Amino acid sequence: MSAGGSSGLRWTPAGELRLQPAPGSTEHPIEALIFDLGGTLDSDGLSWSDRLRRLLVEEEIRGADPGRIEAALAAGERALLAHPRAAVLGLAEMVEIQVRALLVRLRAEEPARVSALAARFVSEATGALRHRRGLLARLAARLPLALVSNGCGNTRRLLAEHGLEESFRCVVDSSELGCWKPDPRILEPAIAALGVTRGRIAVVGDRLDRDVAAARAGGLRALCVTGERVLAPGSPTPPQPDAMLTSVDQLDPELP
Repeated sequence: MSAGGSSGLRWTPAGELRLQPAPGSTEHPIEALIFDLGGTLDSDGLSWSDRLRRLLVEEEIRGADPGRIEAALAAGERALLAHPRAAVLGLAEMVEIQVRALLVRLRAEEPARVSALAARFVSEATGALRHRRGLLARLAARLPLALVSNGCGNTRRLLAEHGLEESFRCVVDSSELGCWKPDPRILEPAIAALGVTRGRIAVVGDRLDRDVAAARAGGLRALCVTGERVLAPGSPTPPQPDAMLTSVDQLDPELP
């Protein structure tokens, strides 16, 4: 079985997930996976900032020029991390907090607009996460899985909210650990819980500068979910992933 035609990634007839080795190296199976959450499981390759930026443009928010959008997105992230209930927020609550803060920065915080943008974002993310249930269950039946997220302390709450928590042997939230990707130390609890040689563990994420960089620094393999994005060859360098996927679904062992 192939892994959806991804670059050098395949399921063998014996049920092993393998990457085509670099010239001169030995091929080893991938025996465990560490997933990112935002931008990976809840959207194929688009970060929260990417999706919020897209929504602002599509909704034709007045004054949302590129420079102001970036400042507004940063304000939204700060508001979420500083929220006194950040560690217990559900998806809808956290999105509304972030959207309200960025629209305040853009001076476009009408209640109806906040609700409309937040609802669109939540609907898309919820649909993607629910879609992942079957895939993660099938993967967990073959390989141990972990999840490592740059989060605000509520990662387990989000997984439970969408019925995904049982697929993971270990869940690491950066705010709980006090360590954020690309620092490779954030991966250590997951590596210990998976019980697999680090060279046979692959990190699955959407960010070259966070997920792939952390994997490389920690001695792990790296799979980058790009979605429809086009990553220029060799840019940025380093780091480079072992394989690029247009969708997390390409990891499905039941794909033809």
